[in-house]
Amino acid sequence: MNDDSLQSVAAKSIIVAAALLIIWMGKRCAFHSRSTDLIASSSKSKSAPRTNATATEAPFDNLADVYDSSFCHTTVGRLLRHQTWKDLDEAFATSKFKSKPAAPILEIGCGTGDDALHLASQHVYVLATDYSKGMIRKARKKCSSNTTVPRGCQPTFKKLDLRDSHYDVSLEPIHKFAGAYCNFGGLNNLSPEDIGHLANELSELIYPGGKVVLVVMGRFCLFETLYYLWKCNFKRAFRRLERSQNAGIAARVAPNTKKQTVYFYSPGFMEKTFTDTSQFCVIRKRAIGLTLPPSLWSRSSSKKMHPSLLSFLSWVDSMMSGYWPFFYFGDHFLIEFKRL
Repeated sequence: MNDDSLQSVAAKSIIVAAALLIIWMGKRCAFHSRSTDLIASSSKSKSAPRTNATATEAPFDNLADVYDSSFCHTTVGRLLRHQTWKDLDEAFATSKFKSKPAAPILEIGCGTGDDALHLASQHVYVLATDYSKGMIRKARKKCSSNTTVPRGCQPTFKKLDLRDSHYDVSLEPIHKFAGAYCNFGGLNNLSPEDIGHLANELSELIYPGGKVVLVVMGRFCLFETLYYLWKCNFKRAFRRLERSQNAGIAARVAPNTKKQTVYFYSPGFMEKTFTDTSQFCVIRKRAIGLTLPPSLWSRSSSKKMHPSLLSFLSWVDSMMSGYWPFFYFGDHFLIEFKRL
């Protein structure tokens, strides 16, 4: 049997194992989805505490110089990002959207600016924000050397912490947006209370009919779980599903940085938090990275796995990720809302 056949068998084996694991995990994941929903409902009655951004700003500043090489420019990173771009294009770059009165799109946690530049290349104006000075500096440098963005469509990059209680004031002179998005876990540094605060802020900032697209790290990653089960590391296999995760876990976002709190959320939690504002309804939910390796392993898996296998796994993602219960089991999940 040649190498290509072995890789094909390996890919099919992953899918078969996934199907068996899904049967067992369905009720468990649903239980944890309900438990996090309770946090969402309780956060409505409390004023959201504003957390200090310094703890998260510094690690992401250190990560800015290697973010592209460790994720964005890897084979896995490109495949994952192209999955989300299909949804961003449909939400913000369609002819129907462009026929509406011009208004900017708000990006939350822009990183080094790849998503903003992608939309800008399609004549969509983006106000891209991030709380990391290093990320904003890198994004501006990338924008200045970009040749695919039409004149007048260059995105604006602004350092801004969405946990600031005066977030809406900081966006002036822009008071309303045609839509908003946050890609690849930008919300996973926020507490459940902060997520509730953000939902209320966006309900005021987005025009009726506007879309909000969020890509969030989920509470159960199928690929990660299968890998650690194979390694017989059961604690790490189900670490995202531990009840204590509702309070977040300590993790490093970059080498040689202090640990910070990271929160894993379920689609049910995000849906309840945003729809409880009475200003949003859910349009779609799907997994990002269902059978592809997790984003944290983008660099190593891109080197070790054949590109044809990764392309096949990406195709499997596109076929399965939008159906229940598969959208619970990706490294990230995408959830899209419409402002009522």
